[in-house]
This record gives sequence, structure tokens and C-alpha cells, in this order.
Amino acid sequence: MIWKESLICERYIPVELWYKDSRSGSFCRPELLPPAHQEYRLVLKNPPRPNPIFGTNAESRASACRFYTVHLPCYSVKGSQLHAPGTFWFNPELDTLEIRGFEHFTTLANDLWRHDLKKKGLRNVSFNIKSNFLFNRFYRNTASSDQLRQVVGRLEHVTFIHYSFHRVSLAFIKYPYSCMDRSLLFMYPRSLPVAGATGSFSRQQDPRPIEDGVLESVSLAAFPGFGRIALDWRDWFQELRAGRPCVFRFAYAADGRQKPFVTDKAEAMDYLKDEGKKWQEYFERERKSPLKSPWRSGDAIPEQVDSGLETAFGFWTFPLEPQGPFAKPRGFPKAFYDFSAYRPELCVFHL
Repeated sequence: MIWKESLICERYIPVELWYKDSRSGSFCRPELLPPAHQEYRLVLKNPPRPNPIFGTNAESRASACRFYTVHLPCYSVKGSQLHAPGTFWFNPELDTLEIRGFEHFTTLANDLWRHDLKKKGLRNVSFNIKSNFLFNRFYRNTASSDQLRQVVGRLEHVTFIHYSFHRVSLAFIKYPYSCMDRSLLFMYPRSLPVAGATGSFSRQQDPRPIEDGVLESVSLAAFPGFGRIALDWRDWFQELRAGRPCVFRFAYAADGRQKPFVTDKAEAMDYLKDEGKKWQEYFERERKSPLKSPWRSGDAIPEQVDSGLETAFGFWTFPLEPQGPFAKPRGFPKAFYDFSAYRPELCVFHL
């Protein structure tokens, strides 16, 4: 019982499903959609930190093996090279998989279900939709529509996550838009969570003070069509589920392009120091610009940069609702969306 209590924690695990190239025989990243019947490999982009009880003694290891009811072969990656196989320990109730490699989604989900003695399988999934990837392409390239319905029918939580630019870029990217919309305040958005990667995390309603204007202008400038596509996917998943209940979320984190992601406190401190330097550099460049910025007041760096607000490494989640901020407007998708009607849920990685 003591061993099990030390294991009970939610985990967020990004995975890639690499396909086997029919010509070379090597496994490749899922850049394009190959035929769905091809063999795949489960690749952990940022392997979760192993729990110490795996190596404490035989009793603790046996307890961990029972807790993680699914054990699948997996690989890690450095650059474009796969490293020797290991074991992926998976708990269907507590683990969320962020999946890249949609063409093998049903195959992976069925593997998780077949190897689970409790027959729970994949319950919590996250999708990082980086382009205008239509659901009908995803549906068409799955191995079987009946299998897809079964897999989607077992899901309990579906998240669509958007990784935005780093926070300094987000502060300055509002400039061309602020000429048209003065409500887009220039600020250093320290309350925005920064993407991290340790696996285990905790969630609660964000207790921190959030700067004015941050929730009113959540930036999707990196991919303005994200909201519409996420809602479309939500509708299609609901159709496949035939009305069975499911929780749909929109997740948001700044700086999803870190290589590698922050995994411990030392790296977090280095990240914040580097971010402070970027802020100084960006502001100095703007100060010397011959164009007069509408937000500029003198040459002093805005006070927001000196706030005592603690940075969170993780992500925010909001309900993904048909009548919410992503409700289909007329015209082109917007670059900024108003989420001030919600108090975000803060998911913080354990560094």
C-alpha cells in the first residue's frame, strides 16, 4: 500500500509513433501519412522520470509493475536516431499521452487495450495539431472505422494542446495588432505557463494572480486556425462516441520549441535567466526603432518584468466548448482569443 501511494500521480507523456519505411526498412518520424498497416515504434520524446521504487527492492518493483498495468516496448530518440528499446510503463487512469503519428493512433490504442489485464486501455489523450490536418484524413487513414469507433468510445478526456511562442515574443508580437485593437496591452506575460517535460504533474485552479489582459488576449498567432480545427475534431469525436460523455479541453503553454524541454530546477533557473536577457534585447531593439510604438512610454522597461509572480512550468487548460471563444466567427480566424470568462486550470510539472 505504501509503495502504491508513492506512485499515484498524473503523468503527461508526449509520444511519437514512427513508421517503417518500405524502401529503406528504417523507422521514420511521422511527417507524412504512410499506409496505416505499416509497422510502428513507440518513441518517447521526453521519457518520464523513472520512479525510484523501481529500484528500491523486489517488493517495491513488483508493486510498480502491478500499478502500471500496461508494459510495452518503447524507444527514445536523439536527433533522428532511435536508441535501444526499453519498457513503457503505462497506467490508463492517470497517464495522458500526447500523440504524434495519427495514422497509428488506433493501432497504439488497441495495443494498450490488449495488453491491459483490466481492459481499460487508452482513456486520456492529447493532440498537438500543428497544421490544418483535417479529421477526414485522419479517419480515412486509420486501419478500420469500427476499430476507431471502439477506441474513441473508450476515451474519457480529450485535450487539444497549443504550444505558442516564448513569452518575450508573445509580449512584442502584439505590436502590429495593437494599432487596430488598443485593448491588446503590452506586457511581460509572466503568468503564462512555460512548457516542461518531467512526466508527473499536479493540477488545480491557478491560484496565482494573472496580469490584466493576459486571459483577454490568448495568442494563437503561430497557428490562427487551431481553434476551429479543435472544435471540428471535438464534434467528430462526439459523433463517433454516439453521445457518450467525454471531457474536452483546450491546453496552452508558451515556448513549445525548446530543445530540450526544461526537466529540473537547475534548467528552470537557466531558462528564466535566458528569458530575462531576451526581454532586455527585444526591448532595446524596439527602443531604438524609428517607429513609435503605441505602447511606448519613455525608454523605461515596463514594470511587469520585475513582478514577483512565480513562473509555472506546465500548461493551462480550459473547457473546450462549442459556445466558447472558438465558436466559429465569420471571416478569417483570429490571432487572439478572449478566455477571461474562465479561471484556467494550472497543470504544473514536478521539477
